Amino acid sequence: MTLCRRGSAIQASVVLRIVLPAAMILGAAGAWIRAADETPAAAQQAPPAPEGGDLIRPPVIPDVKLVPNLHTIPVPHDRTAFNVQMVNTALLPRDKEGIWVLDFAFKPLRMKTVEVPGKGRRQLHYIYYRVSNRTGKPRMFVPQFIMVNEAGKKYEDQVVPEAVSVIQAREDQTIPLLGAVNVMGMLPPSVKPDVDDAVYGVAVWDRWDPRADRFSIYVRGLSDGYKETPSPSGGKPVVKYKTLRIDFIRRGDERQLSEKEIELADPAYEWVYW
Repeated sequence: MTLCRRGSAIQASVVLRIVLPAAMILGAAGAWIRAADETPAAAQQAPPAPEGGDLIRPPVIPDVKLVPNLHTIPVPHDRTAFNVQMVNTALLPRDKEGIWVLDFAFKPLRMKTVEVPGKGRRQLHYIYYRVSNRTGKPRMFVPQFIMVNEAGKKYEDQVVPEAVSVIQAREDQTIPLLGAVNVMGMLPPSVKPDVDDAVYGVAVWDRWDPRADRFSIYVRGLSDGYKETPSPSGGKPVVKYKTLRIDFIRRGDERQLSEKEIELADPAYEWVYW
């Protein structure tokens, strides 16, 4: 019996020698882990400061312009020129208060034969125009030119890059001319009393109705005016925009077209909601 009790005591002593050091090691490890968990995240992730104590700054993000500023040409205000039609931009009684309207001048519809890649020599119609901003603030200028014949068929102006340089050479070589693609942008305000900061552009048509004796060109993008009218079908109201309508008369037939046969109607234009 004495021998058995002594053996049991020896076994218990051995177990304690093994368990206690392991428990001490585990306890110390747990304390170290808890201390690490209690350390702030910023202190754990902060990179070492560079020599001298200066922080490394991120690169500056440059400003991105969604639309370009249009390049303007100084022109004497209200200067009259041969065969140029000035448009009256005074507000109409039916206009909403506070809308803006850009100043606009144009030459009557003209024609020019241009060599177009893939199509050969094409006889094009075009309108040469000038626009300036007297509203006091920069305005987005995104013009839209639509030719409409007597039957109501629409012909939108087209992108013909080859025509721009040819038309510029004919109209005025000294003035940069913008086409349908690069004329879109922010138009700065004219602030000088006697000088307009103007943009010159051209709208071109490769397709039209040669049989039309009367037709109109609608110019959108000159104003932010609009109005809503009830829908004939009872659905959502129809939105119409303040638009310049230029009316033309063509004298002659479709066989031998000439720009000399194209005349402005009387009156030449009207502001409409269209």
